[in-house]
Amino acid sequence: MGRDELIRKLQDSHREIEPGQDVTIELFRPEDALGVALAYYATYGDTFPLEHVYDPKEIIRRNATDDQYTVVARTPRGEVVGLFGLFRHAPNPGVYEAGQLMVLKSYRKRGLSTEFSLVAHDKLPKQLRIPVVFLEAVSNHTVSQRIVLPRGLAFTGLEVECMSSGVQAKENDGARDISLLLMFKVFEKTSRDVHAPEPYRTFCETMYAELALPRVFSSAAALSGDTLASPFFIQKTGLMRLTVTRAGRDFGAVVSAAEAKAGPQGVLQIFLNLGDGGAPQAAAVLRDRGYFLGGLLPFWFGADGLLMQKVGQEPDWDAIQCVDLKAAAIRDMVREDFERTKRRETGLPDLPG
Repeated sequence: MGRDELIRKLQDSHREIEPGQDVTIELFRPEDALGVALAYYATYGDTFPLEHVYDPKEIIRRNATDDQYTVVARTPRGEVVGLFGLFRHAPNPGVYEAGQLMVLKSYRKRGLSTEFSLVAHDKLPKQLRIPVVFLEAVSNHTVSQRIVLPRGLAFTGLEVECMSSGVQAKENDGARDISLLLMFKVFEKTSRDVHAPEPYRTFCETMYAELALPRVFSSAAALSGDTLASPFFIQKTGLMRLTVTRAGRDFGAVVSAAEAKAGPQGVLQIFLNLGDGGAPQAAAVLRDRGYFLGGLLPFWFGADGLLMQKVGQEPDWDAIQCVDLKAAAIRDMVREDFERTKRRETGLPDLPG
């Protein structure tokens, strides 16, 4: 069933929910599926880039696995008035994204988002023994950043203008795409070897200290063999994500193919495996092609990941709202590395340091 048919069925199923009812926050049950899909439609219209959120059968299927846990706010009548999810998002199945939090307008200002945050970033991961959770917090306002800060998440990166403003168009105006701040919380702090690119070693050391993660820095190796990578492209938004488990001699050609598919105005994100000895050389290749720092991704591959990114236009840095000085420091570091790419394009040397 296509998106248009799914949306039509949701429109036919819509019923007004009486405001002011008591709610309970609990794990998803199969009978919640239609309410979950209706909540997505009420919040995002038909603009959410992933079609399956409008499909009750697919919502049930995904929640029957360990790949996704949805938590809902449910009225005594069984109506869904809010939700969030934990989703497997990384190559490492122990890393879950906490996201897609939403509360229907008639049930806001009741503290549901704060209750959801406590469950998402503390209670549920401990209950399920999930080692790592992370959040992509929008930066067109600071509400989501502010809600999760008391839960002990740390800012580790900034994904520049990677989310279409159309995703939030029903509630937030603005033509520019939205940047997302990466926030991580690690529950199991085991040691790892890392091959950090020298230009980003100080950044990595700062993040490891912030997260209290023991790390052993290892030397780089030359690129060899074939690249092992998987692309993920969202045509609707122009976002290309390339996950590189191993960078080989053909790494430049693999990147070129991803860039060609994304197009000149696409947003490219490349996830490098810091457990791979070739990661520093791969980062050097990307820097020469105009990529700049995105952030650190603890345990992304089992080993840590490093995000590099490239955009088709100058980001609107002033639109990136930061809740505190730590978030602002991440934004400024990413911006500084972006400015390095612009200097290189004009033939100017990198600044020292």
